[in-house]
This record gives sequence, C-alpha cells and structure tokens, in this order.
Amino acid sequence: MNTTKFSLTVIFGLFFFFQELFAQDNPVNMFIKYDLEHIADSTKKEDPITRSMYLYIGNESSFYSMAPMEKNQEQGSLHISMDAGDQSDVLVNIYNPFGTGEAPCLITMLGQLYRVYPNKKHKIDWTITTEKRDIGGYACYKATGQFGGRTYEAWFTEEIPFSVGPWKLNGLPGAILEANDSTNEVRFRYAGLDKVTDKMSLMDIDKLPELPYEKYRKAMENSKANKLGAMMAQLPPGATLKFKTQDGREITQEQAEALMKEGEKNKQKFQLNNPAERTIN
Repeated sequence: MNTTKFSLTVIFGLFFFFQELFAQDNPVNMFIKYDLEHIADSTKKEDPITRSMYLYIGNESSFYSMAPMEKNQEQGSLHISMDAGDQSDVLVNIYNPFGTGEAPCLITMLGQLYRVYPNKKHKIDWTITTEKRDIGGYACYKATGQFGGRTYEAWFTEEIPFSVGPWKLNGLPGAILEANDSTNEVRFRYAGLDKVTDKMSLMDIDKLPELPYEKYRKAMENSKANKLGAMMAQLPPGATLKFKTQDGREITQEQAEALMKEGEKNKQKFQLNNPAERTIN
C-alpha cells in the first residue's frame, strides 16, 4: 500500500518520570528486523500493506515496535510511527514480559502512556516439527499453531534462546525469525539481526496504568478522523514533537499535517475487512 509514512518523536518535559519508566536492569541485547506484508483489504490483494517492524530483546522482556529505537537516544523520547493509511491491526507497539505468565500488552498514548491487554488468555499451542532450514545463518525449525482465527507456520531458532517473535507470535523455545499464516495474507520475513552495544533500555511496564481493551478500541475509533490531531491533543503537558519521514528527513508540523491529509484521501478507498486477528480472546 503506497502511503507516505512518518515517525513522531515525542519528547517529554517530565524527565525524572521518564527516567524512572525505563528499567536500567533491562538493557536491549539485540533486535530483529522483519518485513511485514498484510493483505488487510481482501478487495486489494495485489496491494498489501508493507512495513518494516522491529523486535527489541532485553533481559526481562521484548518490545515489538513500528519505529526503530535510536542508539544513544535522548532520555525522555518516545518514538511513535503512524500514517493515514495504517489500517493493519499488526501495526502496533507490544511489550512481552518473560517468565511472568502474563500476556503481551499493547503500549498506547492516550493523554499518557497505558498498557492494554487485548488477549488475557493469550497462548499458542505450537506443534514443533523436524523440518529444518537456514534463515540468516541460523538453524531454524518449523512449528505450526493457531492464533486469532488463523493457522500460522513459524520458523524459530534455539540459537537465540528467547521465547519471542513478531507481533503476538511467541511461545517457542527460541526466537521466531519468519512466520506466515496458511493463506499467506499475513507474513513476517526475516530482514536482519543486530546485537546492541550502545546504551538502550526497555520500559518497566508495571509502572504504567492499565486501560481496558474496550475503552482503548473506542478511543482508536474516535481518533480515526484526525489521527494526528487526536495524537497531539492527548500529549501530556510539557511535551513537544519532532516530525520525521520514514527515511529520517525532519519536517515541520505543517508538512506532517499535509501528508496526513493526502493519506486520508487514499484511506477512503481502503477497507480493513481482513484483520490479522479475526478473533479476540
């Protein structure tokens, strides 16, 4: 889907609060980059939504993100990626804590940061096969499982001993490097892995208030008419914004608003009638 994407870097004035929010004992060890393809509009199968997605892996949790974290990024900055045509339910920010038994949660900005649990009973019963292939130099095994009304095929490697994967796909004895559903309408392709040596930490989500999923969904529906305006209206006092295009070029707020309006015209021709997650537990 050809839309112009840009990321928003939200810089909070509440320095000490934000410093507390990031756990110094949960540094990022590595990140996996995925190329996402999602046929979200079944009437436009030749024009899937495509996007680069990032999975950051720490000691205690992982973070699936729409925008890359910058190395040595300024404390107090939060990256939020959006565009007018983003109609895929896979384009979200997700935290997945390790070893707690808790389900992955969405991280959203609605006046303040919240954690949202769409899937309280989240668990995928994987069947691991003996089928093997090499992906990016890693020995991977095939597994199959059902989630959200779809059957997925996932390729994971025990050489990266974290039970993580793209989006809400996890629960295997190693990192998922590639995955697709049985219809190939949702695909995550491996696009690289990098070990992190710079200082980067993940959030301590226990410090975030929880927002009920139904309230989150209603807020998202209400913001569709003007995503950028709704985003700015919900920022906490003292916050400022920087706007960057997907290629890293900094633009003004007026230019960002113009891009969003142009994207809105394209969105009117698009229908989200084929979500990745057909059922919510």
